[in-house]
Amino acid sequence: MNVMIVDDEHFALQKIKEQISEIDFVDSVFLHENAQSALSCVRQHQIDVAILDIEMYEMNGIELAKELKYINSNIKIIFLTAHSAYAIKAFQVRANGYLLKPASTKEIRSELLHIASLLPKQKKHAKIVIQTFGNFAVFINGKVLSFERNKSKELLAYLVSRKGAFVNIDELLAVLYEDKPATASSKSQIRTLIASLTKTLKAVDAEELIVRKRNHIAINTSACSCDYYEFLEGNVEAINSFMGEFMSNYTWAEFITGYLESNVKK
Repeated sequence: MNVMIVDDEHFALQKIKEQISEIDFVDSVFLHENAQSALSCVRQHQIDVAILDIEMYEMNGIELAKELKYINSNIKIIFLTAHSAYAIKAFQVRANGYLLKPASTKEIRSELLHIASLLPKQKKHAKIVIQTFGNFAVFINGKVLSFERNKSKELLAYLVSRKGAFVNIDELLAVLYEDKPATASSKSQIRTLIASLTKTLKAVDAEELIVRKRNHIAINTSACSCDYYEFLEGNVEAINSFMGEFMSNYTWAEFITGYLESNVKK
C-alpha cells in the first residue's frame, strides 16, 4: 500500500510519518506540505491512500480531496484534523476515514487496515494498471506511463474502451482524426502512432498490453487491471469510484459516460 500524507505543519507531518512507519503493510510513504506538491505526486505515482489535514494554507483538505479524486478516482481519502466540524463535508467527497488529532498509531492502523481490505487483490499486485474514471492514465509498476505522442495515448485509450475487440486502421482514423479523409498518407499516420505506442510499451517491458494482426490492433484485457472492466464486472468498489467522468480528456468517450451513469442509477 502506497500512502501520501499532506499537512502544512512540518512537525505534524513528521509525527504522522513516524506512526505510519510502524505499520507493516505500508510499502511507501510520500510527504507533502502543500497541495500542489501532492497533486504532482499523484500524477506521477500510484497512490492508494491520501491522509489529509483539512485546514491548510492555499487549498484546504476538502478541495484537495476533490482534485485528487479527479486525477485518480480510485484513491482513498482519510482526513486527519483537529476539527470535528468538517465531518459532513468530508464524507460528501466520499472520504474513507475521519480521524481527530492527535490520532494514535492504533487508530491510523485501523483505518488503513480497513482500506487495505477494500483494495482489489489483483490491483495491488498488477504490473499494468489502467485508470479510465476521470482522466485516462496508465501506471506501470506504480508509475505513470509517459507517451511520445498524445495521439498514441489516445489510441491506447480507444483500444481500452473497445474491451479487447480488434480495431482496424480506418476505424482508428475516423476516431482520432474525424475530419481527415482515408488516404494513404492519413493511414500512414495511424501506423506511425501504432509504432510509437508499441515503442513506448516495449521500453517499459509492457508490450503484452496490445495484440496486433495485419491492419488490426486490440488491447489485451488479461494483461492489465482496469477500473472500467471491474465496473462492468460488478465490482462494488469500482462502481463507487465512478464519479460521472470517463476518460474526460476525449470527446468520443462521452457516450460511454452516459452508459456508466445509467448503470449507476439502476
